[in-house]
This record gives sequence, structure tokens and C-alpha cells, in this order.
Amino acid sequence: MDPARLVLERNRYEDFNPVQKEALKAGVTEGVNLVVASPTASGKTTIAELAMVASILRGKKAVYTSPLRALAAEHYREFARKYPEFRVALSIGDYDSKDAHLKHYDAIFTTYEKLDSLIRHRAPWLPDVGVLVVDEVHSIDSDRGPTLEVLLTRMKSFDIQIVALSATIPNAEEIAGWLRAKLVVSNWRPVELVEGVYYDGVVRFNNGEELRFSSEEEIIEDALKRGKGVLIFAPTRRSAMATARKLREITKKYVRGRTPLRSLAERVLNALESPTAQCKELAEDILHGVAFHHAGLVQKQREVVEEGFRSGKIKVVVATPTLAAGVNLPAFRVIITSLRRSEGFYSREIPVREYKQMAGRAGRPRYDERGEAIIIARTPKDAEHYFEKYVMGEPEEVYSRLSSYRAIRFHTLGLIADRTVRNRDALLDFFASSFFFYQSKDVDRLEELLSSAVLELELWEMIKDFEPTRLGSRVASLYIDPETGRMFYDFSRRPKLGEVPVLFLIASSVELYPYLPVSRKEEMELLMMAEEMKEELPVDFEEALNDIHFLNRFKLALLLSKWVNEADEDEILKEFGVSPGQLRGIISIAEWLAHSLGEIAKVAGSGAVSVYAKKMEARIRHGVKEELLPLVELKGIGRKRARKLFNAGFTSPEKIKRADPVELAKLLGPKVALNILKQLKVKVGDEVKERIRKVSPAEQTTLEVFMGGAPGDTEE
Repeated sequence: MDPARLVLERNRYEDFNPVQKEALKAGVTEGVNLVVASPTASGKTTIAELAMVASILRGKKAVYTSPLRALAAEHYREFARKYPEFRVALSIGDYDSKDAHLKHYDAIFTTYEKLDSLIRHRAPWLPDVGVLVVDEVHSIDSDRGPTLEVLLTRMKSFDIQIVALSATIPNAEEIAGWLRAKLVVSNWRPVELVEGVYYDGVVRFNNGEELRFSSEEEIIEDALKRGKGVLIFAPTRRSAMATARKLREITKKYVRGRTPLRSLAERVLNALESPTAQCKELAEDILHGVAFHHAGLVQKQREVVEEGFRSGKIKVVVATPTLAAGVNLPAFRVIITSLRRSEGFYSREIPVREYKQMAGRAGRPRYDERGEAIIIARTPKDAEHYFEKYVMGEPEEVYSRLSSYRAIRFHTLGLIADRTVRNRDALLDFFASSFFFYQSKDVDRLEELLSSAVLELELWEMIKDFEPTRLGSRVASLYIDPETGRMFYDFSRRPKLGEVPVLFLIASSVELYPYLPVSRKEEMELLMMAEEMKEELPVDFEEALNDIHFLNRFKLALLLSKWVNEADEDEILKEFGVSPGQLRGIISIAEWLAHSLGEIAKVAGSGAVSVYAKKMEARIRHGVKEELLPLVELKGIGRKRARKLFNAGFTSPEKIKRADPVELAKLLGPKVALNILKQLKVKVGDEVKERIRKVSPAEQTTLEVFMGGAPGDTEE
């Protein structure tokens, strides 16, 4: 079957747009390497589909990779929906696996790091891949850049088609040259985009138009009156939440029917076992037709906001800039409230490229004839500067980030461990194929970085004569930094077991950088606490005081301790200023580090550390004391339900088996109780089931329960 015809049919297009036609002409369905650089919403996803469908129809696998899990998951869902005849998989977790089951799938969606780890594990299905689609390839100039660059340098040596998708950048030709790819460049958009700056009651657009508004709020209300959605970018999480709160009185006037909003609000509250004050704030915003969106929300809450906005139930979303790159969420009008970002004690202007990504969200294909991006300026000088630099300016060129010594060391170990390189010349040849060398041609700098990395890896006993040691192989396959691996190895040989030392060790890993900020107000209290615990800490206390990050790591260890001792998300938010979404990110990394500690302890021959680390891994995953571990292993039993069971005397699965099913239902609710009994293979008769079903469930968090009574808005 013709892949182009199939893609047209599944997208319900009459024809391809100009960018897609250029990609077809360049050979996207014929195995040709391609770099496509075009604006947001210009149809690059369809180009990815063309390449992937063509590969699958040729009998080969297709792999899509992106910088963000949310982006990979979004594209996975869309592809699976459109092409149900293909076997589609999402692989974004567990870096210590070959994911051999993926050999049964036609299309695989993943992240840069996960794909790099699969290559390190020599996943047996990799030779069956026909095309690699790389989304957001301009991310090569970001923190994730070195991994993407090494990944592409590896893939260049395979017999595989590479299709790289990029925002509009001036040096796309340079990336295409490096990848030996044809270049498709276009400024075409399906919806006209006009960009402007608002100052002193006037928006001045780049097409010569001017719009007059009495206030910033009127800019928003003008769009709402037209039945259009508004996306606002705020510089920080706090400002995003404050702006959403402020807009409630405006957006509530444009909400039609409260029932759909109540449903969304309840889903936000039930995303966590114990809703936090942040959950309540977001639920209240949603009831008024507005929402904030930032990394402090858990994934389920972000999805609720996105779904509500796409459906038009939520009228305005106030987001931090991460949304600009992470999710396809267009709006008629995009408002950017600040073009500065804080970096410690200072702030700097964002790159033009970052602004263009935010502005590119303006204009919804099939709904709007045009999209409007408006920057808010506070002074006449700023208004002029923003117009010249951002509205009329070009995005910056992208540059390699592989000159970072830590990145070079990390990937050098990976290349030696998986036998991609077996001597110094091969290592130099590999990096001479990188984008870093393609741009810099600096042989001396490259040799200096590689020599230092090899020397340090030898000193840490991770490689010997360009062969990986057992330690080096395990560190590389666990996908942790060699410095963390060496720290875990040293600890395992001279262990100091206990909750405080192990959590401080985990909190000191570079994977958890940047560590929690410590205010001047907190310094003295943390120092006193650290001094009280100094005998338990796995460091020389006097030396540690000279480490500028010591208190940050110590604070992070205290947070992890609170979590594994069952403090809820709201308590952690109040005490540490860490919101649920941020907490989930920390927990995910800390759990992996605990697993890695256990695995490296095996290499060091320390069974005691390995056993302790395995328990700590489970405690971090579930956020519980050790006594609850047998209970949280049951499906549907989280930390709150496990504590309820334990406090009621059901301290083990065996005791639950002997429980009165009706009493269990009163404790957990009928549905959960029956599910647990089924897992434990307890037979429940029809009469008892009927009695269980009559028990009133008290598990679900409702707006009335959590928010202290029904909201004042009446149903419409």
C-alpha cells in the first residue's frame, strides 16, 4: 500500500500541505535522510508519520524519539489511534533493560535517554529498525543535547534512515550537513501568525496593525468575547498560579454550564491520594474556567488541564514556558508576560528561539484564520527593544553542548562498556563524527577532553586497557554518572547503613542536581540539624562544611526522609516548597538511584548494602515505612490505604485473607475490598458480595468534602 495515501486517509486530509509535499519530494518515504526545519503547527508530525508508516510497510520497525516523556506519550497515543493495524509501544522508563519485548512491535515511541540506554544494552531488535524520527532536534543546544548528539552519532553508523524535525533555526543546513541529510526549510504555517508588543494601551503588530486595549485584562477578555481561547506564559510557577487566581472573575463570565468543570475539578483532586492546597487551588480555578499549568502538577493533572483547554471548557491557561516545547496546545491568542528568566540571584533575557516557540502556539488550525502573539512591555524602552529583538528578530543558531567534560566522561564510559570503541583511535574517530567536532574542528580540545575522561575512568577502576571492568559495565548499563557509580561503590565497601546515611548518599548524586535551594533563613537551622546527625552522615563533617552544596543535599535528604516516613504531599509542599509534580520527579530519580546502589553493592560484594538498598528502593517508590511494604505490593493499595489497613490490625496479606470482607469494605470501600480479596484468591460468596456492595464508599474525594461544602456557583 502507498504510505502517502494511507497517511492522507488516516488524517482525513484532502492533500498534503507545502512543507509535507517538499518532504515527499525529498524522499521521506523512500529512506532518504531528512532535516525538516519549519514553524510550530506546520505539519511536521505528519512528516514523521510518513517516514514511520513507509518503514513499517517495508517490513522494518520505526522509532520516534523526543526530549520529553509527555511529548513521546502524546505522539504514541495519536499514532496508535490513527493506525490500529500496527503494533505500537511506548518505552520511557527503566534504563536497566533491553526491552526485548519490543521486538514484537512495529512502532516504538521513546525519549533520547531511553533510546541511548537501549543501544548501550544492545537491544536485540535494533537491527530491525528502518527509520529513526528525531523530534525537536534543535534540542542539541540544551541540557539534553549531549545525549541526543551521541545518540545521533551512533545512529549515523547504522544502515538506517534519520528524519530530524526542528523549529526554524538559521543553521539547519549545518545539522543537515552533519547528518548527511537533505534539508527541507519552510516558513509556511496553516494559520497566519502576527506578533506584537503591548505597551500603554496599544498592541503594535509586525504587519503594521495596531489594536487598542485599556488594560492587559481587556486583551484577554476581548478574545473570550469572540469565543477564543487564551494561552498566557508566565515566568515562574508562582506567577502562573497568581495570574490564574486573578483571572477567575473574568473567565467565569464566559463559562457555559458548571457540570463539565466540576468533573474536571474532581479529577484534579483525585489525582493524588491526599489532595494538597495546590490541588484545591487548581480545582477552584477550573470551576471558574481558568487553569495554571507547570511542572509542579502531576501528569494526570496536566492532562486534565490540557483536555479541558482543547475542548473549550477551560477558557484560559496560564503556563510556564516548558509547555511551549512539551505539548501541542494551540490558542488563538498567546500572551507572554515576561521575557526574563531567573538564574540564582540574577535574571537574563530568554533566547529568541524560546520566544518563537511560545509565539508559535498562537493560531489553531481549522479554527482560526490567524493567531496573535503579544508580549507585555512595562516601559517604552522595553517595548521598542522587545519589538526589534524578539518580534522582528531571528532565532539563534544552535551549538553543540558536547564540550562539557561530564558529558564526555559519561558517554566515553558508555561507548567503551558496550564495545562500540575498543581503543583510543576508535574513541577519537567516534567523537570526530560528532556535531561538536563538525562545528569546532578543534582536535586539540577533543583529545584533551577524551584523555582526561579515560584517565579518570581508569583511576576509578571502571576501564582497563580500553576494556570495561565489572564495575564500569554495571555503571554504564544503569545509566548513571560515573561519579555517582564510584561514590556508591566506595560506600558499599565501607558501608554505614541506616536511613540517614543512605538517603544522604542518594541525595548527593549528581542526577538530583540542582539540589533544593536553601534560603539564608534556613541555613542556621539546617546546620544545627546536620551537626546533630553528623555521626550518621557518610561524610567527614568538617570537610563537608566546605562543600557549597552540602546544605542543599542535606535538605534534600530530609525531604526524602519525610517522604519514606509517610509525610503527605501537602506537608512536603509547606515544609520544603516542593510541589507534587516536582516531588514525583525527585522520587522517580531517587528510586532509580536506590536500585543502582543495590546493584553496585553486588559488584562490591556487599550483600548487606544490596538488601538494604532494595528495601529503600521500595520505600521511596511507595513513600512508606518498612512495616507497610508487604501491603503496598498489593495492586490498588497505596500508602494511605496501607496505613489504614495496618492501623486496623491488617498488618500482612495473610491477615487480610482472614478478615471479615464487610469490615474490609467499610475500611477501603466495596470496589477496592473486592479487588484485594480477588488478588489474594479469597472466594467471596454472592450473599457476602451483596452485603459488601451495600457499604457506603468513603474513598473518593469530592469537591464538597475537600473544599468545605459545595461551590457557590449554581448549575446551568
